[in-house]
Amino acid sequence: MSEELQSSYDRVAENYAEQFRDEMDQKPFDRKMLDWLSEKVGALGVICDMGCGPGQIARYLHGRGMKVCGVDLSPEMVRQAQSLNPEITFQQGDMFALADIADDAYGGIAAFYAIVNLPRPSVVLALRELRRVLCPNGVLLLAFHIGQGIKHLDEMLGQEVSLDFFFFETAEVKDYLRTAGFELEEAIERDPYSEAVEYQSRRAYIFARKPYRQQGESCRWIDAGHKMSGGSQRS
Repeated sequence: MSEELQSSYDRVAENYAEQFRDEMDQKPFDRKMLDWLSEKVGALGVICDMGCGPGQIARYLHGRGMKVCGVDLSPEMVRQAQSLNPEITFQQGDMFALADIADDAYGGIAAFYAIVNLPRPSVVLALRELRRVLCPNGVLLLAFHIGQGIKHLDEMLGQEVSLDFFFFETAEVKDYLRTAGFELEEAIERDPYSEAVEYQSRRAYIFARKPYRQQGESCRWIDAGHKMSGGSQRS
């Protein structure tokens, strides 16, 4: 990913963490989606909060007794997440090339808004990398803003940035997931919460699995306390 994307999120990390660290408290539907992800993953292995920001998704899953870790493109976001959640391991990494993560490493991935800064031609590339690090039968939960446009920001949370936010149609992302080799399970949409809670866009949540390659194949287990490396979550 671009250096400007990383440095933009580095600059807003502290303010972003302050604003969004407890956002799950105000989003019951998102909590239900994460509960469902936990049920689907079960004992398959670690769930990675991909594009973790300050780690609010990982914290919620950890509170439900799941083994979790987090990855973000921004080192400053990782620092915020680790400070707020010392019991969880977070690491810097690029969703296009998760070089420090083995094949079949995770039982599940929660990628909430991790694709929102990705131009359309690059989405499948990122999804293929997520598929690589998921174990056979592992589950991806992908959340994103519904739409067709691009919103550019030069300022965010009082800091100078250069960020493009991409909106996607649900059918479009389903096609990207199929192309990347996933099997689709469920796709759910919702209206936005109030303006005080989040940006006023419709949201989509897609559950998809990495299919088995061979009968009896299982996850490469990784303890969440070990170092691992991925993108950036934006509400």
